[in-house]
Amino acid sequence: MREPLAAVARLVVAGLAVVAACSPGGSAGRPAGSLEAQWVGADTGKLAAPAVAEWCDSLRVLELRALRGDTGIALALYPADSLVPADYRVVSPERGDSVRPAAAVALRWFAETTIQGFRSDSGSVVLTAAGPGAGAGRFTARLRSSTEGRRLRVSGSFSGLTITPAPPDCAGVPRDPDDTIPDIAEEFRESED
Repeated sequence: MREPLAAVARLVVAGLAVVAACSPGGSAGRPAGSLEAQWVGADTGKLAAPAVAEWCDSLRVLELRALRGDTGIALALYPADSLVPADYRVVSPERGDSVRPAAAVALRWFAETTIQGFRSDSGSVVLTAAGPGAGAGRFTARLRSSTEGRRLRVSGSFSGLTITPAPPDCAGVPRDPDDTIPDIAEEFRESED
């Protein structure tokens, strides 16, 4: 069980760059809500972008992502039992699943020559609505650089999110290729009867 949880933590912290490259803010045909964030500290900035919310049922985690150009933010909510409006205490991504209910936050942008990545260590995500088409809330968190000791304080809000099911590989385990290829021997056995 720890291996999939570590995969989620890596996704929140490091996978944001991959998501940015592959997703312009939402899948085609899927309505996107919006997220606004601003941060101060080691650097100052802001982000206002379309956002998506995906529920990974196997890990019981809600991931919110917003991307604009080279800047992205991700929030992961780890409910105790089921996803309900509540105050989720922000912890480091590595601890999110083990101290439910909890949340984790990651922020990244491209600087002149490097990717600046920050991950949470404290704060709060308040989910005010979790119904269909009504995912909304606000957050504040303290973030620490992934590679050095620099710190940020980020705050923001999200609204209009439609929570959709995450892909089957959301647990960090790729799909078994044998699951997508029909078992020809099995088909022949069935046709012999």
